[in-house]
This record gives sequence, structure tokens and C-alpha cells, in this order.
Amino acid sequence: MTQRCPSIAGGSWINGGNAGSRYANLGNWPENSNENLSARGGGDDPFKARRRSRPRRQSSTGAAVFMRVVPGWSARLSGFGEHIAGSGEAGSSGPAVETRDRQAGIQIMGKKHRNLISIITSDTNMRRAFRLTSLGKRLTPGFLEFKEFSILNLHDLAAAMRDGTYRPGAPRQFRIFDPKVRLISALPFEDRVAQHALCAVIGPIFEATLLPRTYACRPGKGTHAAATALQADMRRLARSGPLYVLKTDFSAYFASIEHGALWRLIEAKISCRGTLRLIEAMLPREGIGLPIGNLVSQIFANVYAGVVDRHLQQTLGERHWFRYMDDIVVLGRSSDHLRRVRGSIEDLSRDRLGLRFSKWSIQPAGRGVNFVGYRIWTTHKLLRRDSVVRARRKIRAYRAAGEHERLDRFLAAWTGHASWADSHNLLETLNLAGGRGEP
Repeated sequence: MTQRCPSIAGGSWINGGNAGSRYANLGNWPENSNENLSARGGGDDPFKARRRSRPRRQSSTGAAVFMRVVPGWSARLSGFGEHIAGSGEAGSSGPAVETRDRQAGIQIMGKKHRNLISIITSDTNMRRAFRLTSLGKRLTPGFLEFKEFSILNLHDLAAAMRDGTYRPGAPRQFRIFDPKVRLISALPFEDRVAQHALCAVIGPIFEATLLPRTYACRPGKGTHAAATALQADMRRLARSGPLYVLKTDFSAYFASIEHGALWRLIEAKISCRGTLRLIEAMLPREGIGLPIGNLVSQIFANVYAGVVDRHLQQTLGERHWFRYMDDIVVLGRSSDHLRRVRGSIEDLSRDRLGLRFSKWSIQPAGRGVNFVGYRIWTTHKLLRRDSVVRARRKIRAYRAAGEHERLDRFLAAWTGHASWADSHNLLETLNLAGGRGEP
């Protein structure tokens, strides 16, 4: 039970020794916010000397691990292993500076989570999963059939997920051809509810293992945040000397993910047998490839490439890198250094993950960077040419077919994407000021 402490003129009442009207808890990472934020001045504490002499409380693991502050520290704690800092310079190729824990022979292991299946199959979580799955699907036959007896259906689904008898149904598969051919797997409505319930619990667990510079399928991230962050680093680094860009892309990324290597990452964080059994029903332990279109595929594909993230930041000491699922950009001071980086991550990806590059390039930053749908320079951003060509083609086709509702929905999404670039002249040439443009 939390010890309640009095606070002077407001502040947190249940924050132990941190209670007070003007106390600040500022040691957490930005994504690890809490409600204990307040501030306390030195005059508020009548027991200042006593508190200063109080010994530090031991950690819950039974062994206190003290981290020394290393100048140029470039890696936050992740959930999969040891943490190595670089020199703090863009494109540094010098020896990495190791943490005190590694020098002392102490290996930092990520926490394993147990007893998750009861949370996953709880009534509250299942109802929330049903609501999320229903968004945009309320006129589909799958939703209408499931909703007819939704309480009983949720109860039966939760019981099957809990006792290990759950088996997903056959997905409906179709291909899309824009911008390239992809095979999409659409699960039945009931199975999408099960995946939402599972991901609501395990999603934050695996999210905590990802480093801040990966932007795909994460809360508060996305394509626009990735483009903005890359351009900001390019502007800052270009002021102090020449700047080069390494751009890589994995070949058939989702189809190349090896289940065995992925399961080792899953079991490094989850030890709940019921949860592992449920994941195994959705993702077999043997085989290769993840279906595009599944919610668990997004999470696990991000976790899979997180091995490359940690290699870049914690082993190679790179600070200025960006990843959006299978696309990676690294900034450096010389093309020779970036060639070494490319060789290192290519060897790691091939040996540990079974991945290979479909293409890669190293060029001066002044030539621009193709990333997350934009061509990015230090001075401006433009839409990629193929995005503009596809937009013109779709606008023309929708107008010719008289599909004004689909045209309006497309323009709302595409112009929102274009507004993050320097696209004023482009939108004028497409005559989109009134909504339905004539290309």
C-alpha cells in the first residue's frame, strides 16, 4: 500500500518522499510520463539534513546497478541487453565507450513479463478491443454478425484465448498494386478482435524495447515526425562540415522475417505460457514471413529490425540514424565511414536476421534524401515524384468515373500529406484549392 505523505499547498499526496508542492520528478524518459509532476523548494523540507543522510533504497532486483555518466552517451536503456555509447560525433568510427556495468561484468537483462493472459482476456480489455476493431467496420457483414450476440461472442473468444483452444480463421487475401505489388491478408472480424486484445497488452512491452529513432507504427511517431527529425539533424550537422547520407532498404522485408529469430526476441520479454501459446496460434514458431495487414505483424516486424537499431547505436556508436520499418538512413562525415557502417549492418542482418539489402546508396546530403515519401534537403522538402504521378492519375480517374466521395476522401488524405512539404506551387498546379481538383 502506498504511504500517504502530506504536501504543502498542493502537489502529490501519494508520492512517498517526493511529496510536496514544488517537487519535480524529471528523471524519466519523455515517453515514460506520470502524474507525480510538481515542484518543491528547499525551504519546504523541514527535515532536509535527515533526508540527505538517508541511505539510498536498494533496487527491487536485489543488486543495485549504478550507471556512471559518460560524455556523449547516445543510447537509452533498452530491454534486450547491454548498452554501449559512442563518441557523440556524427559518423564517429573510434572505439566505443562502454558502460560501467559491462566493465564490471554485470549483464543488464530485460524484464520478463508473466501472468499476462488474464489481463489480455479480461472483460475490460476484450470490450475495448471490440470497440477498436469496430471503427470503420460497422456496415461490414463480419461486424454485424459478431455484434448480434457480442457479449456471448466476446466471452467465448476470451475463453478460447485463455485455455489455448483459439485458432484463427482463414484470411481473405488480395493484392494491391500501388505503389508496388503487395499481398494483403485480411483476417475475419473475430480474429482482429483477438489481435487487438493481445496487442493492447504486449504492445507497450515491446514498445519499450525500441529506440527513439525508429518511427514506424509507434505512438507519437510516424512519417511526418521522421521527415522533420531527419531534416533537423541534416541542418544542424551541415553547418560544421561535409555531410554524407547512407540509405538502405531491405528486400521483401515482411516476407523474409524468420520465425525462429523472431521467437527468440519474443521469449526474451514474455514468459507467460498462456500468452506465448496465444501468440503461437497467430505466429507459428517455424517458417518465414509475416502477413501484411495483421496488427501483430506490425509490432513484431518493428521489433525484428530493432536488432539493427541497437547495433547501430550501441555497438557502432552512431547517433544520427533513422529507421522507418525497413528503410534506414544514417548520416556521417565521410563516405568511407558510411561504407564501413553499411558493411557492418549488412553482415549483421544477413547472419542474425536472414535479411539482405535490395538497394543502398551513399551520396552527399546536398543531393537530397528520399525517405518516408519525401525528398529532403536542409532547406526544403518536396514530395516524391512517383507520389505526384499517382495522385494525378487517381484524381483523373475519380473525376472521370464521377466518384466524388472517393475523390474527396483521397484529396483529404493526400493534401494533408503534401502540406508537410513545400508544396504550395504543386497544389496550385493541381487546382486543389476548392477540394476537387482538375489535374
